[in-house]
Amino acid sequence: MNIILPDNFTRYEEQEKVVFIKNGILYMKNTYKFKTLMKELTYTIYGRNHCFGCGRYIRNGKETIDHIVPQDYGGPDITNNMIPYCKECNFRKDNLMPDQYERYLKIDNQVERDEFIKKCNLENENLRYDKNFSYLYDDENGYWVKQCPINKIKGADKRVDYTEGKKKSRKYDGISQYYSKYNKFQKPIIVDRNMNLLGGYQSLTFAKERNRKENKKRSVEKKIEMLPVIVLENVQVFY
Repeated sequence: MNIILPDNFTRYEEQEKVVFIKNGILYMKNTYKFKTLMKELTYTIYGRNHCFGCGRYIRNGKETIDHIVPQDYGGPDITNNMIPYCKECNFRKDNLMPDQYERYLKIDNQVERDEFIKKCNLENENLRYDKNFSYLYDDENGYWVKQCPINKIKGADKRVDYTEGKKKSRKYDGISQYYSKYNKFQKPIIVDRNMNLLGGYQSLTFAKERNRKENKKRSVEKKIEMLPVIVLENVQVFY
């Protein structure tokens, strides 16, 4: 799939061009943080001072990024899934899907709103158990996520240690617990047009560690051969 890009965008570090757009392709140096770049692109495309939730003006420093498909339900950090919201709207929308949020806003009674949120959260939670279900679909791109062999992802041979340190351990443990409960990954891995890894290092680390353990057991039943991947056809990493 292609991500939404502005007409022009350039970033320099120490007079070196590290991000630029040419012929509809976003080129980024491998050292530039992908998530940070997606936020910068989103604000460049839509601006910082208009809330796409309530339509009001956003004062400087009060802007936030809303994930249209919430991150808890697999929403990726790409411009197609990010839009500027004020803090109030972002807090109010929380983990509701876009269609759910539209219905929520039409309810005037706060008690009924609270009951509606509980109902939506239960529906979304139940859908997590469906291994083949994904919210990441639109008419233009179809399903965003593809299943890809782990050995096709460039960077899969680079070991990233997310098992040490409190913050890193929480992320790694969260992925492990989610996979154990739902038998799938919470968010897809993101790669560029050449299969270079852009986002999802923790998930990749978990998959590699799990496969190492299964190799020691001489078991293949629980090995993770395929990973959920979003391939960004108009993004290319350079070194």
